[in-house]
Amino acid sequence: MSKEEDETPEIPAFVKKYIPGVKRGLAWAKYGKEKGEGTAIKAGAFQDSREEGFQAALASSSEISAEDIFQSASKERWAVANEYTERAKELAIEINNQKNKKERENALGMARVAAHKAGLHGAVAAGWEKGWKEGMEKNNSKN
Repeated sequence: MSKEEDETPEIPAFVKKYIPGVKRGLAWAKYGKEKGEGTAIKAGAFQDSREEGFQAALASSSEISAEDIFQSASKERWAVANEYTERAKELAIEINNQKNKKERENALGMARVAAHKAGLHGAVAAGWEKGWKEGMEKNNSKN
């Protein structure tokens, strides 16, 4: 019994043989579930980072140093996201250069992980920036 057959034991073998779209439908359902979970993780990271940026903005004292803090922190956060993005691109280019299906699937898996990390770090960077801007607006409205 192959790994694929183990994953879908509820579908009889004759159905899989004569209705090829059944496995594709299951693959799309699995993809949709994983995508939803990834989106929820990124949304949580965005909100946490947004709060962190907001608190950092409230703690900043002067306008000149506030802009420097923002630029430095933003640049640092986006650098990490961009690094993972570049790694995902490099891995994606290599997928079709693999000699067999197992190697291609392995390369695709590594590219997916890198892309997921890039998205997660992008959400963190964007959330921090948004929180910072909201915090600065609140600081400016106090003055």
